[in-house]
Amino acid sequence: MTDVHALHQSANDELLKGNEDKAIEIYTKIVELAPSDEIALSQLMDLYLERDKFMYYIMRSNVNIVERDKFMYYIMRSNVNIVQHKYEHAINDVKKALNLDSHSTEGRRKLARLYKVSGKNLRAIDEFLKLIDIDPNQKDAYIELIDLYAKENSLESAIGVAKKAVSHFENDANFKNILANLYFKLGDYTNALEVVQDDFLKAKILLQDEQNEKAKEILDKLKEDKNLYKEQNKEQLAAYYLLEAQYFYNKKEFEQALNSVEKYTDISLPNPLSFQMKALIYEGMGDEFKSYYNWGYCYKLQKRPDEAIVEFTHANNANPHDKNTLIELANLYANNNEKFASMEYWKKVYEIDKDKRAGQILGDFYYQQGDLRLAEYYGKKIEKKELKEAQYQDEGLLEKIISFFSKK
Repeated sequence: MTDVHALHQSANDELLKGNEDKAIEIYTKIVELAPSDEIALSQLMDLYLERDKFMYYIMRSNVNIVERDKFMYYIMRSNVNIVQHKYEHAINDVKKALNLDSHSTEGRRKLARLYKVSGKNLRAIDEFLKLIDIDPNQKDAYIELIDLYAKENSLESAIGVAKKAVSHFENDANFKNILANLYFKLGDYTNALEVVQDDFLKAKILLQDEQNEKAKEILDKLKEDKNLYKEQNKEQLAAYYLLEAQYFYNKKEFEQALNSVEKYTDISLPNPLSFQMKALIYEGMGDEFKSYYNWGYCYKLQKRPDEAIVEFTHANNANPHDKNTLIELANLYANNNEKFASMEYWKKVYEIDKDKRAGQILGDFYYQQGDLRLAEYYGKKIEKKELKEAQYQDEGLLEKIISFFSKK
């Protein structure tokens, strides 16, 4: 592993000797290893600025060299601004660099990515398109363009870029799979199957198209591969179980589908997809409660609390005495700052089996509300002095009410 500290020392030594070209080479190496190294970036920026001034006076006739150093100065200054999260300044610096060399792939890529991280997706798209026009071999530009078009919900445009990439990089299976996945998202299974190269993706497309037996042939082939069960391939094994679950679901073999989802969950841990699959399976089995219950967890993990509340409420209506559902509703309402609604569900939890946690939450709540009688009922320890004072206040209030109405 290269020692960045040692490289800094070497660059400093070269500067002391007056070898600026060598120092630039070393500082550039440091930036490649540690892109956020502010010392190296600042030194490069200063070196290019000084060389620019020197060449302006001594070598005016060589315009290309002068402009190249100006270009690198602005690029280095943009890097410093990026490290300091000053993206607008960095964008302006890269624009200045591109004014000197509009065909620079380095500058065009940097500007496109700066627009992307700044949330200016349409401008980023324009810059990546220019980059591909300058150099059609920029693989990353195609991938980032596809990603940007997908984020802008423009799948047709993403497909257009992917098709262009497939045509240009004929032997690249990755681009064919990207294109197949885009067709899949669009619901065009025929075109997806024509280009797909990956067996997992092919099985997924076939299952979605309900070509179950063709998908099963691929799944059986995958299952026979001993490499699938190696530790380093556990993500692929999880993906296999998910496809197997979908196959059984399509065949309405719901118990086997649930078994496959459990195997998937053992590897990937519970996640929105696993709960979604369970919800669909239980729906197919006609078990309303478990279907609603799993949809609730799916939305909860997706951080969609309002929809989670709706599903857990449906689950509660289907099975009013399920304690876990009541607790989920109590917590969801509490997280939504709807305390009184939350307490209503904690009451229902308490009524089932005098749950200690529910009692503590209710006791603390009613104590804070000043209702010491209810706080005591739910197990909150109240000092006798506090109870007497509360009783005195209640009696005083009652006397005032009687006095008020007796005067009528």
